[in-house]
Amino acid sequence: WAGLRAARSPTVLQPTAHDEPPASMALFDEMFHLPDGFAFISPEEASFVQRRYRVRRPNRVVGIGFEPRSGDGDRFRREYGLGDEPYLLCVGRTEPGKGSLQLFEFFRTYKSRRPGPLKLIFLGEEVFPLPRHDAMVMTGYVDESLRNDALAGALALVQPSFYESFSMVLAEAWAAGLPALVQSRCDVLAGHAVRSRAGIPYGTYGEFETALDMLQESRALREALGRNGQLYVEQHFRWEHVMRRYDELFDEVLTGRVRPSAS
Repeated sequence: WAGLRAARSPTVLQPTAHDEPPASMALFDEMFHLPDGFAFISPEEASFVQRRYRVRRPNRVVGIGFEPRSGDGDRFRREYGLGDEPYLLCVGRTEPGKGSLQLFEFFRTYKSRRPGPLKLIFLGEEVFPLPRHDAMVMTGYVDESLRNDALAGALALVQPSFYESFSMVLAEAWAAGLPALVQSRCDVLAGHAVRSRAGIPYGTYGEFETALDMLQESRALREALGRNGQLYVEQHFRWEHVMRRYDELFDEVLTGRVRPSAS
């Protein structure tokens, strides 16, 4: 914010904005009219900024770049004594805005209606304490290697957050070939799921139960969603694609000429 006011050369802001309560504060109205261009990380972020702040500047949806990663699912299972039991994985700090409490409640209801070996792993810092359940594991903060192991061994990722501008863990899960359940009340997550054909949005408990039933019952569905996710990340979030979009945006900001984007 201070840099935008001080700059004497063209500026590009990458706001990573999303529709959450602080975005309505008046102080942001001036800030979003200072830059000469915008770099967004999702189409939904671009739409939100243009709708909320009524700005029309050169912009690109550049995304976020990813390097290939691998993990050892068996190592994660050994670390937490999971054996061969299937598990859903939720990555990130626990707090209501991230959907953690709703996910816990949905999962507890699901287990009461569908007894079985399925577990839910919350991997990340426990900011908001959650109730405990016999089929739930809280890992606390872990390093990147153990997170990659957790992704490699999961049945599916659950991304329950109500507020996201991109969701890196969702793209990381798809790069690892995982299917995903995503919060439909978050436009960004629902948009990624629809475009990629690699995730199933849910909003109500009934939708959560139906989606989870389908994923547990059909290996073919899980594999198809996982392949779609890998293709989506490959086509849109490799570093060469992301850097090309930055180049196109900078050219437009500096010269006023629009270079057609290849994607």
